[in-house]
Amino acid sequence: MEAEDFTSIFGQCLSVTILLAACLVVCMKFRNRERNQGNTEQYIIRSAPKNVGSQKNDWTFPVFETGSNDDEIRKYFTREALNFENSDWEECCSVIDKVMTEITRVMTRKARERFPGLAIENILIKQGSSREGLKVCDPLEFDYILPFRIECLELRRTNIYNEHGDFIPGLFRQRVLNSSRIPGWIEEQELLEHDRNGSFLNTKNLQRKIFSSLWDKSIDEHHKRRQLGRIYENDDYTIHRIVNPPTLKITIAVKKSFGLRGLRDSFVGESLNIAQGVKFGNTINIEVDLVPAMILASDTVPDPYTVHTFHQNIDGYPKGWYRKVKQFLFPSSAQDTTTLDTRMMGCERYGIMKWVNKKNPAISVDDKDMLWRESTCGYEKHILDVARRNQSQKYVMTACRLLKGALRKFPPDSKEQLGSVLKSYHLKNITLYCFLFLTIPSKNNQLSSVREALGYFVEYLKMSVNEGCLPHFFYGNPHISLMLPYSPFEQENTRYNIFAGKDQETLRQARYSLSRLLETLDGLYDKRWMLDQEKIMLFKDLLH
Repeated sequence: MEAEDFTSIFGQCLSVTILLAACLVVCMKFRNRERNQGNTEQYIIRSAPKNVGSQKNDWTFPVFETGSNDDEIRKYFTREALNFENSDWEECCSVIDKVMTEITRVMTRKARERFPGLAIENILIKQGSSREGLKVCDPLEFDYILPFRIECLELRRTNIYNEHGDFIPGLFRQRVLNSSRIPGWIEEQELLEHDRNGSFLNTKNLQRKIFSSLWDKSIDEHHKRRQLGRIYENDDYTIHRIVNPPTLKITIAVKKSFGLRGLRDSFVGESLNIAQGVKFGNTINIEVDLVPAMILASDTVPDPYTVHTFHQNIDGYPKGWYRKVKQFLFPSSAQDTTTLDTRMMGCERYGIMKWVNKKNPAISVDDKDMLWRESTCGYEKHILDVARRNQSQKYVMTACRLLKGALRKFPPDSKEQLGSVLKSYHLKNITLYCFLFLTIPSKNNQLSSVREALGYFVEYLKMSVNEGCLPHFFYGNPHISLMLPYSPFEQENTRYNIFAGKDQETLRQARYSLSRLLETLDGLYDKRWMLDQEKIMLFKDLLH
């Protein structure tokens, strides 16, 4: 009897062993297949469409989409001159690219000569309203990122905490791990700050002593070359440089008689068949913001052209233990948000120098000269590019542009505080929340008009200003996986209030100015009682 029991147990163990071995073989085959597919990942990313996210580095003509009952919206855009001609747009875009290519080419060369190991990328990354399709009134403002690396440094990102010991999302310091083996120019320019926790990059000196210096010398070299050429009168155009951390800002003032053709020719020496400039008074003033930014990471996001159910329903995404098992067995498919044919594409994150040049009670005095801010512009561009495929989301973008145009009557330097509280970036954050709560999943959530979209936009805006709280879209957003499944922001549990640095008196005055602004827009948007209260509450719940 004991022999029979032993035989039975042995047989059962053998069966289990064979079953496990078979499962292991199947898993290994799948993992090998995943590895083989992984070999083509870089090709897939490189071959992604050129009109979405990081694959699109072009300026984007503003979105203007209206519905059948948006007659008053169209009249408002015409009356306030919020749109402009495509020919003016193309001309300005072409000219400014020539200007910036020339100046940054000199910056790159001078960086190699003066600061060995400081590697400035050969390409400028376009960003901001002119890149995202949200520009209003005139095509004369442009924003670029200047990507760079410091190849000789080993860096580690460390968190920043406020005076209460709470983690501040999006802000960090860069700790230098090899501070004993660094080039002399880093010490000479006082780029290291030492404390009991180690050595850290001093962003204030990095911007002022390195990038501002390179910027100034590049502009000076251009002026010298121009004077030597003696081709144009010296007062045909002027370049004014302003430092406004983290931005290197220039204003190019061009005489209308000289025109954009003269400006372009003076930079590149070409004879081009373009018009004599946009008719804006006696001069054409073009403003350019250049932001030096360190490359932090290159994430991957779904290529929308291979995700047929993009923004449809998250119920089909793997969750819980099944998700963990799938991530272990099939690591690359763990990022597949919908179908096996989903293709991934790159999405960069950058670190921007954000040293504090004024009192901020939330930031420790010890940290203020070493701050970096994580830029989410790569994700913002990706989302807004995808939005141009969705009519409801284009209504939201048009509503955003209308409010941007209306806010021009409240400039930041006026006595009205609304302009100092609400800027383009705040409106863009609300735009992203409108996408999230009003249009996703897209099969069940559609907007009928700009009028309806503007109604929700106004409600979200009023709640934010009244509460003194506008939560950053990417930090601590519990709903972000609906739009960006498996993004690193899913792990961000701490919310960040973009209005945190505003004092109560400024916010009080801004509330008054906002009520006056909305009076001028009466009749252009649906009132609260006409809207879905649940969609309003989704945003309100984030404010507490």
